[in-house]
Amino acid sequence: MQGLLRWLASWKGLEIEPGTELRLELSSFPSGGQGLLVLIGLALALFIVVYTYRRDGRNLSRWQRITLGSLRGLAILAAFLLLLEPNLITIKREVRPGHTLILIDQSQSMGHKDSFRQPEVEELAKAWRAVQEGEPGEARRIELAKSLLAQDDQAILASLAENNRVLVYGFAAGLELLADLDLQSEEAKGSEAATSSALVKLDLNAITATGRYSNLGGAVRQALERSRDSAVAGIILLSDGRRNLGAQGAEIARMLEQRRIPSTIVIPVGDPSATRTVTLTRLEAPDKVFQKDPYTIRAEVESQGYEDVEVTVHLKLQADEGSQAVTIRSEQVRLGSGQREALIEFDQLTADHAGVFTHIVEIEPPALEPMTPERHAQRKQIEVLGEQTRVLLISGGPSHEYRFLRNMLTRDKTVQLSCWLCSADSDFPQDGNLSLTSLPVDRADLEEFDVFIFLDPDSRSLEKKFCDSVAEMVTDGGAGLWWTCGEKFTLEALRPGASTESIADLLPVVPDLVKADHEVIGFGRGRPRAWRYQLTAAGKAHKAARLLDNREASDSLWERLPGFYFAFPVIRSKPAAQVLLEHRSPVLVASDGSAMPLVASQFIGAGRVLFSGTDDSYRWRVAFEHAYERFWVKGIRYLFEGRLNAGGSRTRILLDEEKLELGQPLHVQVQARDQDYQPLIAESYALEMQGEDGAIENLALAPVEAMPGHFETRFRPTATGYFRLSGSGGENRKVEASFQVVPAAIEKQGPADMAELAAIASATGGVLLQNPGELLARAEQIPSKTVIDPLKSAHGIWDSWMTVALILGLLSAEWWLRKRFNLL
Repeated sequence: MQGLLRWLASWKGLEIEPGTELRLELSSFPSGGQGLLVLIGLALALFIVVYTYRRDGRNLSRWQRITLGSLRGLAILAAFLLLLEPNLITIKREVRPGHTLILIDQSQSMGHKDSFRQPEVEELAKAWRAVQEGEPGEARRIELAKSLLAQDDQAILASLAENNRVLVYGFAAGLELLADLDLQSEEAKGSEAATSSALVKLDLNAITATGRYSNLGGAVRQALERSRDSAVAGIILLSDGRRNLGAQGAEIARMLEQRRIPSTIVIPVGDPSATRTVTLTRLEAPDKVFQKDPYTIRAEVESQGYEDVEVTVHLKLQADEGSQAVTIRSEQVRLGSGQREALIEFDQLTADHAGVFTHIVEIEPPALEPMTPERHAQRKQIEVLGEQTRVLLISGGPSHEYRFLRNMLTRDKTVQLSCWLCSADSDFPQDGNLSLTSLPVDRADLEEFDVFIFLDPDSRSLEKKFCDSVAEMVTDGGAGLWWTCGEKFTLEALRPGASTESIADLLPVVPDLVKADHEVIGFGRGRPRAWRYQLTAAGKAHKAARLLDNREASDSLWERLPGFYFAFPVIRSKPAAQVLLEHRSPVLVASDGSAMPLVASQFIGAGRVLFSGTDDSYRWRVAFEHAYERFWVKGIRYLFEGRLNAGGSRTRILLDEEKLELGQPLHVQVQARDQDYQPLIAESYALEMQGEDGAIENLALAPVEAMPGHFETRFRPTATGYFRLSGSGGENRKVEASFQVVPAAIEKQGPADMAELAAIASATGGVLLQNPGELLARAEQIPSKTVIDPLKSAHGIWDSWMTVALILGLLSAEWWLRKRFNLL
């Protein structure tokens, strides 16, 4: 019958898709009793035809009566069909699959290793051994979750896909789709829903524990929202329950009940027993030291859950990437309920050779605790300098800032300081580690200095040739320049025509000389209150403004520092400058009402320039001496880097962070010039990134719009440790930059939170699996929410001239035969 209908459809010019069912229907055929009357009427009409020809055709032969009766009957049938409107019906079945959602925790707490050695979790350990085919204490939580999904060639996913479409999500602070497996039921096979994508497996390598947060409630809400147009058959959640963001477990359960999710399966991943850990919580070490100078590394060890435990802490040294770390010191420390923390010092350390060395502080964990690098080891790269940073400090007078800065830099062993006090007598012995008898003027004599600090300089005491030579040292030689404004001499030093004009032109800001002359600087101008420093977004990421290693702590410290009374007015920052600090003093409000730059930086040629609009930072020393020293020393080191990278290199690699948490994005910029020292024009710029394991990854940087020669990229590192970026600097030179990735501080180590997961599983239809091996059996019980909708389309086959021609042909043939048989 289907073949006849398909021929009829082809005759009517209809295109029938594969899998479409055909049916013939009479659209005007009445239902019920009226339909019965129609059939009786048709039978009566045919009976009259037969009766008439039996009566009027006695003189005819039998076949003649049959022929005439058949023609009349066919004509009547054709007329009836014409009135009943026969249609060809095409039936296309559309499968609307239900959804089964799988949510996998990808926060950094899933990267921890558990012991599974307590007696109360022995049964759970056995269950995970069957899944993992090994000791669960040797695997990270995320690896246990992946092993569970990978069992029997991902049989769990295949089973779920027989009834519903399977959506696999990874979540941390947000939600990420990992896999979309189409419905594989018998009803779906042969339909549009069954495509080649249904055979795709879940890529287990894409599941990583790198998220800085764990938002269970947000992940469930987003997953349900994405499936709002489909019926959700069930949710499977694999997590350690260590939520640190979003809704609590009870709220999540109410959310599931409101959506009427029929099945919720929660699989705890991790050891739920009380955590017993010894953790290396803090490592303090200098960034740079000088050859043969002693330095100290401090480490803080903390215990949790142990009554009394003794551990060994090793200090190891790794000379270069890929080499074996060698233990150089070891210390014993005892921890217990009375003393949870202990500070260990490795002092009097020295380095005989210059270079970059990795220092590793490592704990030997107790017997019940597996070795976890993130918990039991911390690394620090220390650069051993063969020479000190040579600083020339020029000050107009013996201000408070000068005195404190001179004393601090004189004590700093990483700095070789020479001072030049402009107001001093000719026979005055200048301060510093290396005292000057006269101020060098020629460029050749200034080559021995790496950083120049102009602290409220008196331009009347400085020769123009000296200032021009310093400007050349910055732009061509890569020296650093730090200009700090003061009330006494800065205004004259910034005026056009001053001997310091060539240096002032290098500053990253445009000073407002008119406002300074009429409103700010002058005798008797009182300033009754101090104003706060306001850290900008660029300042938060800039290494020169990082007072503490932790970014959030550093930002908070800036808000607590004593404010400033004086600041030199600025019209605006220059286009290539970065404003690190700004202020909103009502005395110095900008012309457009915006905040005024206070501290700014800029690259000039091969060198770097810092501008400070105030010389009141000495006020920090009362309560924040460490912040004062860190601000000046880090600023000098930042300027010194330009000197280190100078000397023919046409490329710079800039990082917004040198130390970032795992999961935090890193912004990498490259400033590149061609062999003619013009901005490099290219479709991309390639960098190599090498980790501590020696693995190399290529990074492609895209050009920055409207900034020729600038390239950038943003990416999230997926592992902890030290990484080195390298690229071509021209003239067969390499340029390099390094950064460190550490675990997120907010993702703390701890047991699987069974209470949180049990609260989620308390939703109607929810279950908390104590044995992960039962997941497949539970998954098979998730009901099918797939719906098959038949879509019907009617195509008329009666409204055609051939239908009328058929009736007329039958009646004409009957009339001609009746005449031939003498019945007319």
